[in-house]
Amino acid sequence: MSDGKPAASDGPFGPLPYGPTFQRLLPPLHRGFREVNRLFTIPLFRSGLGVFAFSSPFAYVMVLRTTGRRSGLPREAPLGYGILDGCICCTAGFGPRTQWLLNIREDPRVEVLLPGGHAFAGIAEEVSDPDEWLRAFREVMKGCGIVGGLTIGENPWRVSDEALRRKGQGLPVVRIRPTDVTYGPADPGGWAWASLAVAGTLCATALLVGRRGRRGGKGVA
Repeated sequence: MSDGKPAASDGPFGPLPYGPTFQRLLPPLHRGFREVNRLFTIPLFRSGLGVFAFSSPFAYVMVLRTTGRRSGLPREAPLGYGILDGCICCTAGFGPRTQWLLNIREDPRVEVLLPGGHAFAGIAEEVSDPDEWLRAFREVMKGCGIVGGLTIGENPWRVSDEALRRKGQGLPVVRIRPTDVTYGPADPGGWAWASLAVAGTLCATALLVGRRGRRGGKGVA
């Protein structure tokens, strides 16, 4: 990379815009994500508590449900996402060999569970037009918050189109056209995170005041 531009390198998941060191880390990262998703992320969504952990400018996360191309069974994958032109957009961070992406190539009918509890069915399709890919990829990186910034190594709101296109080379973008859904305040652009932050601050303050009050009462006695 003598010109300073990251080139897509071929690894176990195909050509991706990651350096050789990160390419080597992809298999253990993939296994680690699977365990975290199985033990923590998906159970949290199923319990209805996804809004508390996955609905803020730090990161917006949804659960994508596909049908296993070999098993025929439902498969779930937590993913960062963005909303563009009324559609959900997401990126296959492990490249063209990402399992959920292979599933939708066989059966594009999917279900989406948003952090605010909204669930809907939709049709998934890979974005092929370069300009549409760029717009959608930017929205996904913005929706991914800190993770998005780390993925591209720059601020997704400010990075130039040319640099963003280069940094996302080899990462498929998928657009999900919903059949019927209303987005809520817990989705990108909403303000549910601010209400939760205020509520958390008030609860913490009340606990601290109560603890100090009990200590003061003991001293008087």
